[in-house]
Amino acid sequence: MTKMTSITIQHDKHSLLLKPTGLYMYQGFQVLETQDTNQADCYYLFFHKTDYLTGKHTTKIKRSSRLSTILQKGIYLPPTHPFVSYLLTHNRIHTFPTLNPLWERIQKKHAPLEAANILTIFDSYIKKEKIIKAIKELALQMRREGQLFHTYQMLHLLSDLYPSHKWATEMSKNLQYQSYQSLYQSSLATLAAKDPLYAEQYCYERLEDKTCLATLHQLLKKEGRILELLCMYAHSLIHDSPTHDFNYKQLTALFTANPTLEGKTDYLAHVASERSVPHDRLWKDLLALLKEEGRYEDALLLLTKNKSPISMENFPYLLEILIHIDPSKYVNMLENLSLPLSDDISAKQAQSFFQVVIPILLKEKGLDFTNQWLKPYYDQYPTVPVLLKIKKMAVLKDDPDQMYALGELYYQMKQLNEAVECFNWELELDPTDIRSIKWLTKLYLELGMVEESKSYQYMYHHLQKGS
Repeated sequence: MTKMTSITIQHDKHSLLLKPTGLYMYQGFQVLETQDTNQADCYYLFFHKTDYLTGKHTTKIKRSSRLSTILQKGIYLPPTHPFVSYLLTHNRIHTFPTLNPLWERIQKKHAPLEAANILTIFDSYIKKEKIIKAIKELALQMRREGQLFHTYQMLHLLSDLYPSHKWATEMSKNLQYQSYQSLYQSSLATLAAKDPLYAEQYCYERLEDKTCLATLHQLLKKEGRILELLCMYAHSLIHDSPTHDFNYKQLTALFTANPTLEGKTDYLAHVASERSVPHDRLWKDLLALLKEEGRYEDALLLLTKNKSPISMENFPYLLEILIHIDPSKYVNMLENLSLPLSDDISAKQAQSFFQVVIPILLKEKGLDFTNQWLKPYYDQYPTVPVLLKIKKMAVLKDDPDQMYALGELYYQMKQLNEAVECFNWELELDPTDIRSIKWLTKLYLELGMVEESKSYQYMYHHLQKGS
């Protein structure tokens, strides 16, 4: 899935570069909070059932507005969430359509009840009285056309969202609507079948209720709103127990049933990053997907997320990741990561881990950093040869008389340049030291510095003849 990190908008004859800071999902709406990268102003982009509506520069939000409710009660998704990328890549977002022509388009595209509901999302930018007037006109038009149930639905929407407005409340008490009043006291399943818009709003307000949550899932599935349903399962999965598989099965089944649906790995990675403890099946499947896609940095972060010891089962994964990962990237990652090994990993197995890590640590960070980073392992693996060598090197580095021994150890660690420095130091102390000259001949040749190697080889033969 293509990830977009910014949006370019043409607005008021200027070009805006907006950076997403978070997405809120609630009652069929998605509200993307963005920030102008130049002025640090806040802009909200509004979507309805994943379709882009418009965006608004926002300095103040009305306390009782629909936008305020969404920001307070909505499901929050970070700007890196794959749903954010989906909204930005599957919509043409180049301008902020003004509200009057937008309202005209909304009425042409949607049924009156749906259109009225969409209009209310802008009650932070349009006077409430104007919105109520527009909805009232729609309700009266439907009543004139004899659509009494649809009229009552409109009245119900209006009185729910704006209870202080008496007209809708009084009108709904009319005798001709009495037969519909009982519907809203009936079972949730019946209500969902008759008035899915109201049922969705009702269920979103009660997500902690299992019946409401299940009904909401059914509504989204029936309407084909797969991305919203996917986010709902992912949100529930974040809070599931490590062995509870229902939401995980439902989430993965959506990808199986919709082969064109992208971002499975990203959705699972988001859930894994938000969970406080790993989910068993998700964790194993995600690790396999990350390896399959060559996302080794993400796999390393997943392995180390909870700072728990790397298990015997996951130890081969760790070795594979470290072999494939970009050394410069993973050294920077290691500075902030904890890689404890479980006690059932033997010294021989640990040696293979250290043989991969230590040469890169030495090359990128030096001996002092490497020694410090390895200290937690010294007590756990006191006999591992490569650790003993590092401990010895840390002692020798401050002793000028031990540069020869240190150079040999650097060579064993594949640090040829550091070895050269050590043997050159030794040669400065004793220009006739044949051992150091032999080493420098060998090292320069391995470094591809043929002329330098020949010079020390000549020096070696010259000293041998004079001895």
